[in-house]
Amino acid sequence: MLAGNDSWRSPEAHFKGELNKPSDIFLFAAVCIYAMLGQVVFGAEEGLSDFEAQGVFPHIVRLRRQVSFWGDREGLNGLITHVSDEEVNSQVLGMLWDDRAVDYHSYRPFSDWPTVTDDNFKDLIRGMTNLDPRKRITAREALQHPWFSGCKIGNIGSYDLQHATSTTV
Repeated sequence: MLAGNDSWRSPEAHFKGELNKPSDIFLFAAVCIYAMLGQVVFGAEEGLSDFEAQGVFPHIVRLRRQVSFWGDREGLNGLITHVSDEEVNSQVLGMLWDDRAVDYHSYRPFSDWPTVTDDNFKDLIRGMTNLDPRKRITAREALQHPWFSGCKIGNIGSYDLQHATSTTV
């Protein structure tokens, strides 16, 4: 059994890889995308049942999206290292890498999405969704990112996340 909900799972979770804070950061990026764009980026999309009818597991379709949206060669290699307990994991990721820019699916890199025009938001999401869990930004780095500058937290009013200390975040 895989950890978490299918629509909210980090790449390493698809392989029963070690789940830790970087996994949570990846999922927080998915929540941010949902909050800003209204998209569940790994949800059951139109056509998922077609893939399933062809024998493709749903988690492979979701993983294909992750590789297509946020993949770069260095990040992919880091993910392979993270989940390389079985050769088949490396093979699956290699096939998804080769498949990321084909015409028979519409998955394109996040940086090319026309609905995302805020460069700070793009940068934040790219930092949180690196395929290599070791290369993802930390929670502190995410909260100190310029995109969060001037955010209001609950009833405490405007809060400067850029200069937060370890006792306040």
